[in-house]
Amino acid sequence: MPRWRGAVSEARPPPGPRKHPPEWKGMGPPRCHCRTSYHHHHHPYHQYLHASITTSTHPLRLLLLLCLLYGFALASVSGFSLQQKSSCQIDQCYDQYKDALELVGGVGDVNPLGGGGGGVGEVSDSGDNEARCVALRTYWSCIKSTKNSSRGCQGNIHYYSVRNVLRNQMKQYNCTMHGPTVDPSSTSSSSSLSKQVPPPPRQVPDHCQYHGKKVFQHCGLFGDPHLRTFDNQFQTCKVKGAWPLVNNEYLIVQVTNDPVLGGQGDATATSKLTVIVKSNGECGSEHYHTYQAQTDSLPSAFEDGNTSIGPHGSVQVVEVEANRHIEIHVHYIATTIVVRQIGRYFTFAIHIPQSINENQHKGRSSGEPELCSKGCPASEQINYKQYLAQRRDTVTRIQSEATGPQVVISRYEAEEVCKDSGLVDFYFDSCVFDLMATGDKNFTLAALSALKDVLRLDPAMAPLENRTSLQPYDSAFGAATAFSRTVSWWWHVVCVVSLCLTLWQRGDVVVVR
Repeated sequence: MPRWRGAVSEARPPPGPRKHPPEWKGMGPPRCHCRTSYHHHHHPYHQYLHASITTSTHPLRLLLLLCLLYGFALASVSGFSLQQKSSCQIDQCYDQYKDALELVGGVGDVNPLGGGGGGVGEVSDSGDNEARCVALRTYWSCIKSTKNSSRGCQGNIHYYSVRNVLRNQMKQYNCTMHGPTVDPSSTSSSSSLSKQVPPPPRQVPDHCQYHGKKVFQHCGLFGDPHLRTFDNQFQTCKVKGAWPLVNNEYLIVQVTNDPVLGGQGDATATSKLTVIVKSNGECGSEHYHTYQAQTDSLPSAFEDGNTSIGPHGSVQVVEVEANRHIEIHVHYIATTIVVRQIGRYFTFAIHIPQSINENQHKGRSSGEPELCSKGCPASEQINYKQYLAQRRDTVTRIQSEATGPQVVISRYEAEEVCKDSGLVDFYFDSCVFDLMATGDKNFTLAALSALKDVLRLDPAMAPLENRTSLQPYDSAFGAATAFSRTVSWWWHVVCVVSLCLTLWQRGDVVVVR
């Protein structure tokens, strides 16, 4: 079979220098060639013009640059944070320590570091040890978080001096590193909250003092309403109408909850509170005595006008702030009841020995509802965690006589308000819940006062997590929303990347042309 290699080689141009096409002699139309003449091609102006055209940035290249900058902004929002201040500013931690002391009502003006917070000194032995530990732990938490967020603390002599002295003080008073702390912003977040400290309890004879086991329990009711039971269960309830909180052989506490003006759904709050002190012939009275508070009325005495009961004043009504804050002290059972009026509604807290509660059901039907001991009935409870998760992306609009002009608030805005108020854990959740349900910022003060009462009456029962985020609830009850959000974000990123690649390819094609 013949080969065609020779024919193919003959079709190729012979090697050698390329010849210029023949010049036009005037016959026929002039022929246009891609290459210009030597003088035209090498003229300085045309060299500049040629360089400008070939190196200019195409408009699509500009779009590509903007696209890349936008992608970088997305990455910055999702994964990066701004660099923190490099200085080590721990002087503010001493201010937080002093505010914590004031909030827990403990050990007076104690400086663990000596004069002015900068030197080394001794701590007075006066005051309650647990309250002191809460304040010292707050100081420790502040300097630790400052170090973690600031590079300037590395090698800072002042920082290490304060840390070592503070650590020694915590060891001296047997304070654990992990435990209750205080966010001192709760003492200054609102001037509307009373900062007056109750007077010291009256001294009564020994036989009218409590001599049982000093293990205490706490119950609180506040807001929409939110309940903390004696066994530290946290609930949000409807409980419209009259409900008993406490009923034992010494006293009865009952509340009446009414619908919140302008509130959404089943929002209620405490508009009436009644305390009945039962008879106690030896240290109290042979008769029952009733204290009753109603909307716009917070009396400073029992209904009969007396502020104390018994030959030794073993039962007292103490007015801490007129029309805003009263306390009832029952000395022979070492019990303190705190009632506050904030706006139109009341908050309640009780500090009582555990042994009193253990004996309260003797001789009575177990079916009797007592919210502090048994919690709200299941039919009256609201899943506040799910409620908050479902309102992650919603905006609440509320208008009523209580709130005045229409209130428009998102969950994020409510979280910021409650966070700025120094609320944490269940009290933070309750604050956000109430703002979303009512729009009334008085409920923020109600949650703040409830937290303050816990810290003062029994610091050991203070919140342990110091949580100021609803992310756990979003993860548990907002899985579908979180998934759709994630898918939407990634779809956005994919579209941006696809657009960038398309613009890049189109830019290359145009430049080649």
